[in-house]
Amino acid sequence: MSLFADTKLKYLQKGMVDRVKYLDNLHNVILPSFIKKIQQNDKTVLKEVVLPEWLNWDLLFDWASQIKIENGKRCTLCGNGNEVGILFKEKWICDECLLRLKDV
Repeated sequence: MSLFADTKLKYLQKGMVDRVKYLDNLHNVILPSFIKKIQQNDKTVLKEVVLPEWLNWDLLFDWASQIKIENGKRCTLCGNGNEVGILFKEKWICDECLLRLKDV
């Protein structure tokens, strides 16, 4: 098993449910552009993202390494890879997110 899965299991066994929930929702906390930097082992991300003290770099790197990068450009908002979209202020936004923003 990976470090991420082992740590999650350890927290679950110790009854630290809040940490397990945080790890499960980590993809909602970290932007897709940061995930790519983490996968490249770029530790400057730690200055830009607010993370709890118990979440160390090794755990974060292992989590990001498990995420598959899809073909196409990665949307800044949803994180999905998509060929269809626009570049807005140097940020790629996929067509689906753009339509959702237009409807709001």
